[in-house]
Amino acid sequence: MTGSNPFSIEESDNFKRSFKKLVKSLGGDFVEILAEALENLIDDPYPMRSRNEPLPAKIKLPEGWTFHKLEIKVGKGASGQVRLMYMVNFDSLTIKLVWIYNHEQFAKRPADKDLKDIIQEILQL
Repeated sequence: MTGSNPFSIEESDNFKRSFKKLVKSLGGDFVEILAEALENLIDDPYPMRSRNEPLPAKIKLPEGWTFHKLEIKVGKGASGQVRLMYMVNFDSLTIKLVWIYNHEQFAKRPADKDLKDIIQEILQL
């Protein structure tokens, strides 16, 4: 996306809490790897290791918003696979960080009810 305006990144309260938990278990290398991944998101919110993520039931994002999950490798094995859930608003060039977790915390993804509550909080629905 060279030549286009970069996106800004905003952290949800839930992202901040989930990030602190991962830092305690994964350590300093994780912080550096995540920082690099976020820098890359600013220029390209849809990198190769990201995909559209299904929304929880009864949630509809406003026009211009999309929901994604990015896989970030920070170590070996399942616990070294970190997932970053985020929303993109192409109209305002904003990326909202929703949740970050590893396989030890959630085998697939956080519960839909929890995701629904956080997305509604972020969008103030």
